[in-house]
Amino acid sequence: MQTVFNQSIWGDEGFSAILSMKSVPEILEIIARDTSPPLWNIFEHYAFQFFGTGEVVIRSLSATFFLLTILFTYKIGALLFSKKTGLIAALLTFLNPFFFTYAFEGRMYSIMALGVAASMYFYLRFFLEEEVSLTTKLGYVFFSLWALYSHHFSFFAFAIQGVWFLYELAFGRRKRAKKIFKLFLLVGVGYIPWLIPLYNQTKMVGGGFWLGTPTPTDLRKLIYDYLAEGIKQLNFILPIINLKIYELALYAVLTTLILRNWFKNFKRSLFLVLWFLGPIVLTWLVSQKFQSIFFNRYILYTIPAAMLIVASGRRKLSIIFITILILIFSYIDYYYFVHPTKLPFRQMSEFVKNETQEGDYLINWYSNGTHHIWETKYYGIPAPIYDPGEGELPFFVGTALMEEGDIIREIPKGVERVGVVTSGTVEEVNIPGHTESEVKSFNSLKFIWYSKSSPDEP
Repeated sequence: MQTVFNQSIWGDEGFSAILSMKSVPEILEIIARDTSPPLWNIFEHYAFQFFGTGEVVIRSLSATFFLLTILFTYKIGALLFSKKTGLIAALLTFLNPFFFTYAFEGRMYSIMALGVAASMYFYLRFFLEEEVSLTTKLGYVFFSLWALYSHHFSFFAFAIQGVWFLYELAFGRRKRAKKIFKLFLLVGVGYIPWLIPLYNQTKMVGGGFWLGTPTPTDLRKLIYDYLAEGIKQLNFILPIINLKIYELALYAVLTTLILRNWFKNFKRSLFLVLWFLGPIVLTWLVSQKFQSIFFNRYILYTIPAAMLIVASGRRKLSIIFITILILIFSYIDYYYFVHPTKLPFRQMSEFVKNETQEGDYLINWYSNGTHHIWETKYYGIPAPIYDPGEGELPFFVGTALMEEGDIIREIPKGVERVGVVTSGTVEEVNIPGHTESEVKSFNSLKFIWYSKSSPDEP
């Protein structure tokens, strides 16, 4: 049975997997020329060493970090409110559709979420404990660095911690605030080795990125996706109420928030609201005046805060809507789990390997920043990117990992048959001197054979 656990990998996952197959020094050298910190790839590298490089290994690694994030969500809920609240929040976070999709993504999103959630947990303990333990101090420094070395967007989470630090320094526990400042410095010292790569990576992104300037509608959509509408794959309309199932989930969340007792534990609730909305709004605002960086999966670490808000401050009526929400989330997630949506590269690769003959030449068709070289490399198909243009490819298509021969400008002379991998239209593919002879489709993924044209063909 095919599920999201064993479905084919896609481009970004393939990029990470190919990178993680290299040695740790090579990983550090290459990723410093890309746009991310190295922690995910180091973990993935050692997972490959012990368990192999299959799709299940990749997805299991991500799922492990996801489950640990759920654990820290429970611990935060128990710390701020009660064990019951912690359990409800952990369950809602586990089932949250948007978060659930990235529980199985072979990228750095779940490892970043773990770092942020754990850092927040120890940060809160620092202000709530009667005596700050060494475990709390070490835990905060360790997981803060974990988050920073996982993804640059964790900086926005620490901006929220900085705002709360200023509040405590001015109006709250001033002595504690002064003490945690020392931990901030330790985290800063620990991040010094990555400052130069960070500067270079920031310059690259500032020079042009693929994201457009987000609108207020984009902001609202992202918040709704994080709250309940993260999976729209199951979109049938419920009878009588005339709502799609994910829309009903959103209404259940909003009703719970309306019923919530906001004045009970107001200060703790405010912290969670800042954790949830702060990074979202900050990235949206930055994207209005500077290079756009607003993208949903980059700040998914705010979802545990949203689910903690939903789970806490409950009134008697709230539990009805929370129960409805859990049931809807469970159904949506199950449907998603058993109906994988990624392109079937494994199936295509098996076809290509069986059909390819000696002398055939395989390529990846390049169109508007789209190519599939990382998927084909992962599945053992030698197919460089064919780009007849003269300009350089943008950095965000993975040029840092590309090697000599990964990009070609023309088909080698004398090639009788060319095999093309593309997820675009067949009509846009043009191989000079060759004519389309066969198309094999794997959903929207296509493999096209082109045979050399006879002299009398145009």
